[in-house]
Amino acid sequence: MNTRIALDAASEAERRCQAVRRGDLGPYGELVRVNAQELVTTMFPRFTQYRGAECLRQDIDAFYKCFGATRAEFIHLATEFVRFMQPRLPQGIGRPLIEYEWMLFDVEVDKTPVPRPDGQQTRRPTHVYLNPTVRWLATPFDLYADDQQAAQALLNHDAPYAYAIFRTFDHRVMTQRLSNQDIAALSFFTDGERFISSEESANWFTHALAHELITSHHEH
Repeated sequence: MNTRIALDAASEAERRCQAVRRGDLGPYGELVRVNAQELVTTMFPRFTQYRGAECLRQDIDAFYKCFGATRAEFIHLATEFVRFMQPRLPQGIGRPLIEYEWMLFDVEVDKTPVPRPDGQQTRRPTHVYLNPTVRWLATPFDLYADDQQAAQALLNHDAPYAYAIFRTFDHRVMTQRLSNQDIAALSFFTDGERFISSEESANWFTHALAHELITSHHEH
């Protein structure tokens, strides 16, 4: 939501942010940090566990002192925390994890409506569309592996894994690992849509429609 903030309110907010960073607001500054830690822990649970309590405390402290947030809403605060952490994180699985968990939330709050699936279709569609909330992600390890296996995959220089992240009609956020067949089929979509010729196998389209990666309805 884009809202205009009065100049004096923005100035006061910035003054308080600066005071928090300097440690001039006493217990209020600690409260801000506790709230930020709760937000980060809630939005990025796997990253938080991987990072560890002490490193995360230092990250949040550095975030407020050196970077801060221009907007206080939790989605904007979390987004700016991710931007702050990206160059801060060493080589490893931490950066892909926090980017993936941010993407899950971004898909969840996307206000684009997802069309209701047809269910048992009486006829095969000739025109299909990508799920309008879909995001694409490639990671150097399998997201379904545990952290130790993921770290080993990095050392082994395994081939990257590709995923589609999207929301279903009933508001479930899905992470679908993409096979080579998926990638090949998806490569024929142009601007999120494509025609299906009568010669093409219906198997992939039936599966993708059932899982709501694609839809036969176009949302304007």
